[in-house]
Amino acid sequence: MRPVLGVEGGGSHCHAIVADGGGAILGAAASSAAANWEDVGFQAAAAAIRACVVEALGEAGLKGQDVAAAVFALAGIDFPVDEQRLSGIPMALGVQGSSRMINDAFAALLAGTVEPFGVVVVAGTGSVVAGRNPEGEEARTLGLGPMFGDSGSASEVSEAGMTAVAEAFTGRAPATSLTDLMCTETGSASVEDLLEGAARGRVDASAFAPLVMRAATDGDQVAQAILRRAGESLGASAAHIVRRLRMQELGFDLVLAGGTFADRTGILTDALVSTLRSVAPGARPVHLLVPAVAGATLMAMELCGDVEAAARGEIARGAVARFAPTKS
Repeated sequence: MRPVLGVEGGGSHCHAIVADGGGAILGAAASSAAANWEDVGFQAAAAAIRACVVEALGEAGLKGQDVAAAVFALAGIDFPVDEQRLSGIPMALGVQGSSRMINDAFAALLAGTVEPFGVVVVAGTGSVVAGRNPEGEEARTLGLGPMFGDSGSASEVSEAGMTAVAEAFTGRAPATSLTDLMCTETGSASVEDLLEGAARGRVDASAFAPLVMRAATDGDQVAQAILRRAGESLGASAAHIVRRLRMQELGFDLVLAGGTFADRTGILTDALVSTLRSVAPGARPVHLLVPAVAGATLMAMELCGDVEAAARGEIARGAVARFAPTKS
């Protein structure tokens, strides 16, 4: 097999790998430039991707026309029109072989599982669930927030924490240690000052997920309930994808990616897994420890034919050696 190219990028990074048919990495590059066109615009994202790919190809001593296939797994690819919007990138790089544009959640899935199928739950600032069944069919949620059916992200955990503080202040709900934690974190003189700042935009109400986790670890029942609800929401989304892909009776890896899974209490993860296992008892939770660009590279190899298990392992080991795991 001729070399392949895998690219994975988001709002704060772009990674690229050039690998041979056995999974050995011939060249790699990392950049802190944003590759999500929704954040920085098409031209800036395309420039970031191009610079990263050119560096990886240069290390491999190759040019775009030398790769047999390429996969670009990017945040911001949510609809067919997004794929069309970015479809000129492979040609601009000189890639003449097969190529594919796909949402970066699928790269996280393939990077996290030892099999070519499974389900991934990505829960960071936002959340998305994606899956692939043994027949190669793929499905995902939109990943565009609660209004579009995706709940359980760190932003929502944070905002639920602010709601809990507001309801405790008005007497609608029990007191919570989140009140003091948020006031201290923001330097607010009082809870009224905190709430006024959040209402008027001086305080970012989406940044308090770590405080919710801290309060839950210290035994705050309000914070624990917030994490439990978030986990149940993520589990329900995962169960939906499992049903769509007819995977209820299968054993498969459930890849967990993103900062929301840093919850040391395990409450959120336990609620997610429990909810999903009511539909798919064979789901096996695994935390993503391999950089997602490994998954994009494996998908590029798939465009050329079947991928040997040894090659999957080689790509994973090489990616870990070359890149630190990236937060979603």
